[in-house]
Amino acid sequence: MKEIGYALSGCTQDFLSLVVVETEKVKVNNYYFIKHPITGQNVLVRVYQIRPYNPEMITGRTGPLAGKKGRAAKYGKRLEYQVAFAEILGFYDEEHRWRGLEVAPSPWDVIYEPDESELKEFFIPTEYSVEAHHLEIGKVRGTKIPIYIDLNTVAKGHIFVAGMTRSGKSSFVINLVAKASSLKPKPRFIILDRRGEYGALTKYGAKVEPYTRFRPPIEDGEVIAEMLGVSRDEKKIVVNAVNDLAEEGKLITKSTLRGKMHSVAPSIIRNDERRESVLEFLDGILDRKGKFLEEQSVPANVVDAVLKAHILVIDFSVDADLRSQQMTAGEIIGKIVNYAMERKNIGDFAAMVAIEEAQYLAPERTGMFQFEAGKPTGALVEGISQAGGYNVGFIVMTQRPAYVSKSVISQCNTVACFRLKSGNDQDAIMDYTEYGSETLRAYLPGLADHEAMLWGMAIPTPFPVIAEIKVTEYPKKAAVFAKQAWEKMEPH
Repeated sequence: MKEIGYALSGCTQDFLSLVVVETEKVKVNNYYFIKHPITGQNVLVRVYQIRPYNPEMITGRTGPLAGKKGRAAKYGKRLEYQVAFAEILGFYDEEHRWRGLEVAPSPWDVIYEPDESELKEFFIPTEYSVEAHHLEIGKVRGTKIPIYIDLNTVAKGHIFVAGMTRSGKSSFVINLVAKASSLKPKPRFIILDRRGEYGALTKYGAKVEPYTRFRPPIEDGEVIAEMLGVSRDEKKIVVNAVNDLAEEGKLITKSTLRGKMHSVAPSIIRNDERRESVLEFLDGILDRKGKFLEEQSVPANVVDAVLKAHILVIDFSVDADLRSQQMTAGEIIGKIVNYAMERKNIGDFAAMVAIEEAQYLAPERTGMFQFEAGKPTGALVEGISQAGGYNVGFIVMTQRPAYVSKSVISQCNTVACFRLKSGNDQDAIMDYTEYGSETLRAYLPGLADHEAMLWGMAIPTPFPVIAEIKVTEYPKKAAVFAKQAWEKMEPH
């Protein structure tokens, strides 16, 4: 190992500051070693910040005075030095148990740069659990050391995937699913595809279905009355008609609802003239606003679809009906979780449910994303709280962690965080995941595309690691650039 620096005073058990040897260089996000002050074992540290210092350039010294005259104070260059700041991650003891450093490094302790073979020992566990189902997803940043994720753990404990738009989170999930299709046994995935980006997975055996195939019929009279925009006696007629149809086991459509409204109206409005007026009004409302009832049908069984295809992509991009989409997503999640709970003693069902833009299904606060009537958005919050124990894991994706329910984030015991620059989003990650270090603020804004900081139960390393994600498949975006679209829109 090469000596590249020396510890300064003021270090703690988890913080190291070092002066860099003049002929050497250190890099942000790179790993280095210090020796354990007592046992002499290698302790892993990671640099998160580097600062140059030159006492000649302090205000009042000769450097600034020379600069005022337009001359560089090159005579002061020999006084310049670099200080690096690192977090002390930990070490493996004699029995290969991971431990944090118990004592602070002392001034003048040597910092070493390991070669890849020495570094590899910290990333490749000597023993794997027989229950693990490992999948290589990339390399440790700047090395050829592979990084794995344990899908068995994801199915038991969920993974939270966050990152700015185009930072690589969707590509991460697409490639994870694609590569997993080569494992034996093949994991099962259900992908709630909000933007129609996962079509490339068909080459790996995915079945793509429009979400409308699984859309449940609306059988709540209050919800239907709200969607039709009626109140008072008109609402009573609608609610009673819907309840009667539900009790009779009949599908609620425009035709069946119209007929039933006419049969229940006499019990609500005694006056013939007024009743006829109200029914005429309701018929008109049904014609204008009842299109959603025309599309009602018996939904396909999502569990059957999962059992037939190891990758089921449910395409929510076929329309822009957010209310219907939320309701269907809630129904799908509920049916998958309930089926898993029913099979718990048999042990023949496990799946992972990937959810794009989770802020629409589990928002932190009610508001623009929330559909109150029927509260289908509660399905994700409820499902994630109980599904892990029944081998249904959630892959929860978002570009705005601050907008996602914190009860959802906190129950994901693995995190893949891509580039994040918003302070609120960084706060959500630091406050509600197990790795709450302030050093995240140093790492996350500077991550390149398809680079992620990974930590948690499904990552074999007992410390957060920055990985370069291997990408072979990309999300399906717009077919052309905006400029090309504008050219086509030009008058000829």
